[in-house]
Amino acid sequence: MYGKCSILCSCVPIQATCRMPFRRFRFLRSLVGLFITLLLFLFIYQSINLRQDRSVRMAPLQLLPAQKISLARNVNDQKNMPSNTTVHLVVVACAGKSENILPEALTMMKSAVLFTESLLHIHVFTTNLQNKFEEEVSSWPKSVQNKFKMTVRSLQYPLEGELLEEMMNWWGPCASFRLFLPTVMADVDSVLYVDTDVIFLGAVEEIWQHFYLFNELQVGALAPRVGWDFKVNPNNPNFIEMPGGKFTQVNSGVFLMNLTRMRQVIFKTDESLSKKLSPWNKDLLIPLYRLGIKDMYGDQNLINTVFHYNPERLYYLPCKYNYHHKFCFDGYRERFCDSAEKEGAFVVHGNANTYYNNYAPAFKAANDAMRQYNFEEDIKKYLLKEMENNLRNPAVENHLHCGNKSNIFLQTLTRSINSKFSR
Repeated sequence: MYGKCSILCSCVPIQATCRMPFRRFRFLRSLVGLFITLLLFLFIYQSINLRQDRSVRMAPLQLLPAQKISLARNVNDQKNMPSNTTVHLVVVACAGKSENILPEALTMMKSAVLFTESLLHIHVFTTNLQNKFEEEVSSWPKSVQNKFKMTVRSLQYPLEGELLEEMMNWWGPCASFRLFLPTVMADVDSVLYVDTDVIFLGAVEEIWQHFYLFNELQVGALAPRVGWDFKVNPNNPNFIEMPGGKFTQVNSGVFLMNLTRMRQVIFKTDESLSKKLSPWNKDLLIPLYRLGIKDMYGDQNLINTVFHYNPERLYYLPCKYNYHHKFCFDGYRERFCDSAEKEGAFVVHGNANTYYNNYAPAFKAANDAMRQYNFEEDIKKYLLKEMENNLRNPAVENHLHCGNKSNIFLQTLTRSINSKFSR
């Protein structure tokens, strides 16, 4: 006769004693103890790691090249950028009918370098001017060259065939290339794109700091094209509804672009094209271009159209960061740029050829002074005084378009020079 079998005992005759195999018991007990210890260790490790992960997400944004501005949350102090911040400045310059592209771009670059206190990386995209850019910049004083890094890149659209040819020549040579920066600059988090025909009157990092003020939805920052509220059909895709219900258009000559966010699948489009979300790329842009081409005069219209369908993605720059002739070509108060009237223009934009024609000669006066400045040591004499003399010329000061606006052009420049060169 045999008794019942126990887990820890062998089956033995009923009369026999069930003897515990102590060695096996100790071995199993050790395994159970080791398993419990391992579980406890993993639990403690995960708890510590989770707390660290939360602290990283809530920490103030550090604008290092490898970090993501898109992770910014509650940043309260926009004036204290880390000293190792790199400002990525992008310009597109292709020679075409205009002979002014190269000197325009170089003047813009000069103005950006003059006042910057941050690490500045200028990315130049071009098809045929690479050698000329390198030659011109190599003639600048070494002390100036050491203030920035320049990368001249061959311009390659992420398009093919007839569409490539069409987009390259839309509005102006290569003008539409900025649309594709999120794709072609896949290794860069964020950039400040500018047209060739702008000049900075202050440090570029002041504009860059506006990245810190983006909310969690916003992907780009642009200034309104004009000062007034457009009375248009809300469904007109060329206009953007602002907070408060007014409608505007934006000028794309100065464009803060958070490329990381723009590459995310977050953009709506016209429902007749798709009800799915898309990243900012050719699959979003080209169908909208085809849909609205008859009402578009350039890629700026397409940028307005994207933000028409995605107004929550746009941060509005104060217009002093993109000051052009439409803010002052007559005395109509609603056209004025209030931030420039109060604080001075920070970026002067010579669109509509105002650097070369006599339509609004104040813009030509300001640009001529910056173009002719040759990094002389006495910047007050050779830049500030020259610009003031140009602007105070009666033919400029009394002109119907943008006359009596000298202080708008001189305020920021004066502050910048006094701040940087009068220490």
